Amino acid sequence: MAITKVSELGDTIPTIIEEARFTEQFTAIMRGLCWNLKKPKGSTINVPYFGEVTAHVLTEAIDMVSSETMEDTNVEITMNEVGLKIILTDNVIEDDQEDLKRAAGRIIGEAYEKKRDQDLLAQLDDGTVSIPGTGAALTMGVIAAGRAILAGNATSSGGPAPQPYVVVLHPYQYLDIVDVITPILPVAGTINVGGSALFDDILRKYGVGRLFGMPIVEDGNISINTTPDAKGGIFSTGRGGSIIYGTAREPTLEPERDASLRAWEMNYVGRYGVGEYLAGWIVELMTDATTPA
Repeated sequence: MAITKVSELGDTIPTIIEEARFTEQFTAIMRGLCWNLKKPKGSTINVPYFGEVTAHVLTEAIDMVSSETMEDTNVEITMNEVGLKIILTDNVIEDDQEDLKRAAGRIIGEAYEKKRDQDLLAQLDDGTVSIPGTGAALTMGVIAAGRAILAGNATSSGGPAPQPYVVVLHPYQYLDIVDVITPILPVAGTINVGGSALFDDILRKYGVGRLFGMPIVEDGNISINTTPDAKGGIFSTGRGGSIIYGTAREPTLEPERDASLRAWEMNYVGRYGVGEYLAGWIVELMTDATTPA
């Protein structure tokens, strides 16, 4: 019995593919939490700050002979070009059923955002203080301690960090806080807050919201080392805060035709710099980030 199979009609049956999916990316949140500055003339952004001077007890009718010297310290943010490129040949564009140029633009843009977010997150590692340490679980006590460290930062190290503060955590660190607040069976180190607004919000939205006056924010772009631990942090947020993001040129996508290659280059380039204003205004939260089981 003759059977007509796909192999017989391979030249006439069009290839049918499911719509391509993109690799989901973590939301890049750090730029919105930092002190954003636009580069003026010159190759760097310079943000100087003054040190402190000392007052002395005086004796009546005795001339004040000692004087203090004003000193300043410059924080320099160096600009770097950051970019990437995808090359699409004419054949690939002609033969593929997807809008590859549009897809390439999305992939490139998301890669740039991830790189920028990771560069800013890396500044958390420069905090003067790191708590609680390798393998330790994140607790609300640790978060409270971090806030106290910022508020009590010595004037010799820049003084108290200006508020508001923000807490940025990897989702696996964030889970430790959820577990403390919403244990199925209360055990040592957990809190019985069943029926409270905080408890209900976590059950409905999986959102801690705020602790000790600070928003708790998740960022999956925080890396996990081999221990495994993650380095989140608490820092002064916004203008005048502890982490600086300097912009020299916003990223743009520029298609370029390469006739001899018979292809299109999709070039995406921007220029920015990152750095910390004061390391004492950052507290690194280095805690266990074991994959939940």
